[in-house]
Amino acid sequence: MSDEEEFGIGVGGPMVVEVKGRSRTPGSSRSPRRHHNDSDEYSEDDGWSASEDNESDDDSVVPTHRSQRMSQRSPRKNGRSKIDMTPPDKKLKVAEKKVVRFTENGKVDKVITELTKCLALNRILHGAGHWKLARCHANLAEAYLDLKSYAVQAEYHTENAKSIMLNSVTSYTTDQEKADIYDVLFKIYYIQGRALAALKKYNEADQMLAKTEKVIGELNKLSCVDDNQLDDYEIKLTQATARLQWKQKKFALASSQYDKLLKLMEDRYGDDSILLIPVYQECGKLEQSKGRYANHERAIDMFLQAHSIAGSHYKDGHAQLIDTSLALAQAYSSTGDEDGEAAAEKYMNESLATCQMIHGPHHKQTLLVQDELARLYIRTDRNAEALSLLSSSVKDKCEVYGDYSENVSDTYKMMASIHLSQGNIPKALKTYKKCHDIECLVLGKGHKKAKDTERTIDILMATPGISNQVVLSKGDELKKRPKFNAIVKGSQNLGGCKAAFD
Repeated sequence: MSDEEEFGIGVGGPMVVEVKGRSRTPGSSRSPRRHHNDSDEYSEDDGWSASEDNESDDDSVVPTHRSQRMSQRSPRKNGRSKIDMTPPDKKLKVAEKKVVRFTENGKVDKVITELTKCLALNRILHGAGHWKLARCHANLAEAYLDLKSYAVQAEYHTENAKSIMLNSVTSYTTDQEKADIYDVLFKIYYIQGRALAALKKYNEADQMLAKTEKVIGELNKLSCVDDNQLDDYEIKLTQATARLQWKQKKFALASSQYDKLLKLMEDRYGDDSILLIPVYQECGKLEQSKGRYANHERAIDMFLQAHSIAGSHYKDGHAQLIDTSLALAQAYSSTGDEDGEAAAEKYMNESLATCQMIHGPHHKQTLLVQDELARLYIRTDRNAEALSLLSSSVKDKCEVYGDYSENVSDTYKMMASIHLSQGNIPKALKTYKKCHDIECLVLGKGHKKAKDTERTIDILMATPGISNQVVLSKGDELKKRPKFNAIVKGSQNLGGCKAAFD
């Protein structure tokens, strides 16, 4: 059996057979019969009605079964209604266009809905064993993984797609159709490998990515696949392999894969492409994750590359510059020396100014940068500045996260630690008490954070002279009272009680 008859990835591989002398795909006989001439066939833009293009994106109204049935009908002039007889191939084109439109607009749930429609329509058009149905499963799995980070759903749909490809004979008539089939196989193994890695099934993920590499080898044999497409396949596989080895803590192998990835992307897109920004940031985070073996200079170089590329493409005040500035500041802070802290403060102030310009003070990103800056002040023994910054951010955090939230309690805990370092134990106790009240309400009294805070309060209250300075609540006073003992000891006490009653 030749390579064109069976895909050589081991036992149980999908059967790919060339069909000669046929001009139709196996699923073409299932398509609806048309009685008009070729000039009346649907074009690519047919089926895109104004009502579909202008439909509301509001999901708050849930249609009933009656409204769903009525939506499939359009009124006639005589008052009667007709059933929507739009062919499934035309509906499929409409759904595919909606997928592109909703993806561009960031409508994640609507993308999933339209991909599910594509799955059903492809089953109607091509049957349960066609490779195009497997492609729809793979597209839906990719959307679940990339848009919603649902690894379980992604694995489920890739398993369905793989079952279709393995349990049916996939035929093709042209090299381009063969390339499309192998593209589906690549997507199946690539998405399943990433999903398994997210689920910490590392050995199975390794096997899937190894099969992905063999698919690229088969695609390389086809003349209709150009070098740019092969480079794109290689870039995706290399990045997935690097991330998998990073999760397995194989830092040396992951670093070599990231070096290979940077070389591939520079050759494909150029040295200053914005696509390199997240890759450089991943390289820096990989270097920082090595712990005591981390090379902080290399990490800083990676973050500097990302920040310089972002600065060359975006103007001052762009949101992308916030992430690169903050990551670079954190990299400088990890060095622990004075020069590094000075550079970190510079980039943090730059990031904070950009946040306040774009988002304003009442935004999560702004508050996050303020917390990082406050930690830097604490590390450099500038407690007064850190306390002032944290005190001013409490009100904003209450508006953004709520008065009783974990973010607010963490802020109180940082403020209490500053008061404690300054020797102001009464203020530290009051602030710790506020933190503990919020933690008990939000996380529960048995949570680790709440227990640690309570233990700190008890230690501080044991300090001589502090209990007289700090006014506790009624609940705390009741806790300190001795436990009531209902048993009366000694007959003398009993006699005294009897005499009192006499």
